[in-house]
Amino acid sequence: MLRLYFAPLTRSIRIKWLLEELGLEHEIIPRQFDRAAPYAGQDTPSGRYPVLHDGDTVLSESGAVVQYVLEKYGNGRLQPAIGSPDRASYLYWFHYSEASAAFPINLYVGLAVYGGEADKNADAIDRARQSTDRVLDKVEATIAGRSFLVGEELSGADIMMGFTLWSARMLKLLDHRHPETLRYFNALKVRPAFAKALAEGRSRDGVKA
Repeated sequence: MLRLYFAPLTRSIRIKWLLEELGLEHEIIPRQFDRAAPYAGQDTPSGRYPVLHDGDTVLSESGAVVQYVLEKYGNGRLQPAIGSPDRASYLYWFHYSEASAAFPINLYVGLAVYGGEADKNADAIDRARQSTDRVLDKVEATIAGRSFLVGEELSGADIMMGFTLWSARMLKLLDHRHPETLRYFNALKVRPAFAKALAEGRSRDGVKA
C-alpha cells in the first residue's frame, strides 16, 4: 500500500489530492510541521514534505511524486499522452507551477513568515509580492475563459498549480486583482478530492484551509 507522510499546510496536501483523484488506496502517516526547522529536519525520511512510500521505493519532492504516481498508477489519467498536441503545454505548466510560480511565494514565506524581522525585510517582502503578482498575471492570461490549464479535463498540471495557488490564497497574495485565477482556484478547491485533502489538514491541525 502507498504510504504518505502528511503534515498540514505542506505539499503533502498536493499528493493527498492526487491519490484521492485517482482513487488509490493509501495510508496517511500523520506528522506536524516543525516551524523551527522549515527547510529541513522534519520528521520524515527526507527531512521534508511530502514523502511517499511505495514498497521499497521512497520518494520526495512533490513534482517527482506526482509524476511517479501518474506513470505507475494513472493508467493514462490526468495527463496527455506522450506525443499528443497538449503534451508540451502540460509539461510546461506542470513544472512552471513549482519551479517558477512557487518561487516568489516561497521567498515571501521565508521573509514574512519565518524571517522573524519583517520590518527589516520590508523591501524584499515587497519585491516578493510584486514577483508573485507577475506569476499570477501569467496564470490569469492563460486561464481566462478556461476551466483547466491544459485541455478540457483536470490534469497533473492543475494539481501542481492548485496547491501553489492555495498557498498564495492562504497568504493573501491571490485576491480580487486576479479574478480569473481566483475563479479557477475556487473551482479546483471544491473538487471532492481536493476538498478531502484540505480536510485532512484541518483535522490534524485545526487550520481553516
